[in-house]
Amino acid sequence: MRQIRNVSSPDLLEYEFQISLSRDAVWVHASDGSTVGRFGKMGIDIHSTVAEQMNGASQCDLCTHGRVTSEDWATFRKEALARWGIEIPDDAFDPRFFSAPNSPLRSF
Repeated sequence: MRQIRNVSSPDLLEYEFQISLSRDAVWVHASDGSTVGRFGKMGIDIHSTVAEQMNGASQCDLCTHGRVTSEDWATFRKEALARWGIEIPDDAFDPRFFSAPNSPLRSF
């Protein structure tokens, strides 16, 4: 598992991402202990932190259920950069785990 930490602002939460050894999952963790992002073979989870949820935010900001595509991967990477300031390398997820773009297994 590889970890990279974003330390751009000490006053704000820090974020790190982890990549599974088989490159079939990526997680994003906040320094408050929240897991705020996950990309895996069966979907995307982009969540609010626990503190945000305690202040009324919804848990799930962007969640999908079903086999992921390269387009989903691009979306997750874009959201990670915009939300948490983390640039996740394109090769962090193995493209062999993508489904066909119009697979009937996908659901949102």
